[in-house]
Amino acid sequence: MLAAMDVGGTNIRCQIFDTDRKLITTEFMSTQSIGLIKAIEQIAKQHDLKEIGISYAGQVNDGVILSAPNIKVDEPNIRDYFLHKHNIKLHIENDLKCAALAEYRHRGCSTTMVAASIGTGFGAAIVEKGKLLSGSHNLAGEVGHIPYKYSKIPCGCGNHYCVEAFCSGSALSRWIEYYKLPIGEHTIQNLRDLKQQEADMIMENFHEAFLFAIGSIISLINPETIVLGGGVIHKNPYLLDILKKNVHKYALPKSEEQTKIIISELENAPLMGAKMLLDQ
Repeated sequence: MLAAMDVGGTNIRCQIFDTDRKLITTEFMSTQSIGLIKAIEQIAKQHDLKEIGISYAGQVNDGVILSAPNIKVDEPNIRDYFLHKHNIKLHIENDLKCAALAEYRHRGCSTTMVAASIGTGFGAAIVEKGKLLSGSHNLAGEVGHIPYKYSKIPCGCGNHYCVEAFCSGSALSRWIEYYKLPIGEHTIQNLRDLKQQEADMIMENFHEAFLFAIGSIISLINPETIVLGGGVIHKNPYLLDILKKNVHKYALPKSEEQTKIIISELENAPLMGAKMLLDQ
């Protein structure tokens, strides 16, 4: 049996396939109570798995987990662990990179596509002619950490000049708390409805950083398509209109003219990408 898994901070979504890639069943389980390794071992034993593709909510490189902010990891060198202890072939990739692979196939892109996601953070993944652009340590695409302008509140990475310090779900929360704004749920809509000077400034900085980041992607990478995703994007589709009207001010004109920008329509892109890892 084969498995495609989407491993998040709370749950694992898992699809089990036979050797002909026919879907057998879909399962869900918690990653909080027993840890990632034991959770995967439980699924592997139950279904006699021989190969696993994992979409992972963290940074990974060459089968090793580099960063896992919300997931308990018993063994970082997860690929070798399952190969040597269980004789299971394991592929693991960052969840946004997996989503980018799925989007590339779904869109029928032929050259370069970028998946850009704004949720808690701001990340991107680049696919060039069907292959991920990884960088030397599989950290390519960290658009949220390109230098932008000084922020009194540091980014989650500790730096003060990151795009993500202004344009991300976590940034919205940090600035709302900094100005002590009377907002319950820290959302863009609640900021827009507040109609206070500080709230308006937070939103202005968010929009400007968003345009700067996408404009930088267009100028540096010259993508055929940019697919926008993540919780902040999906809850605020007006952001696409802002891009289409203003990103030309921040990007190389010829490249901007040739770049199509859309919002993702796939519900399970990371899981679809995890399945694609089985074919590599």
